[in-house]
Amino acid sequence: MSADLYVITPGWTVQAPYVRTTLRRALELQSAQNVWSGTEHISNARGLLHGDELPDSGRWALNRSQLTTLVIALKWRRAKRGTWEATTPPDVIAHYEEIEDAVTQAYRAACHAEGRYWI
Repeated sequence: MSADLYVITPGWTVQAPYVRTTLRRALELQSAQNVWSGTEHISNARGLLHGDELPDSGRWALNRSQLTTLVIALKWRRAKRGTWEATTPPDVIAHYEEIEDAVTQAYRAACHAEGRYWI
């Protein structure tokens, strides 16, 4: 596992709670929906949820393994979005998408740093 850290800075107050709620829901439903395929990601999710890596304000400094865990959880949550987006204001959904994109970009940077690329 790489020790390099990748920084994400949430720009809106709804973003960190959204990510933490996503992790919480994914952990609660892990046995039924198999969100992650390995214990590394489950351990990462628990650590991120109960640690101080995802504050409401300020920067998040995450390693590639943590980013992978978040990318998987956020993709899972995005796939479920149609079930609740009707009651969520469009500007809030836009902020959710911004943090999803920021996490994906940081993950992509981590992969590129290891010489792994995708289209």
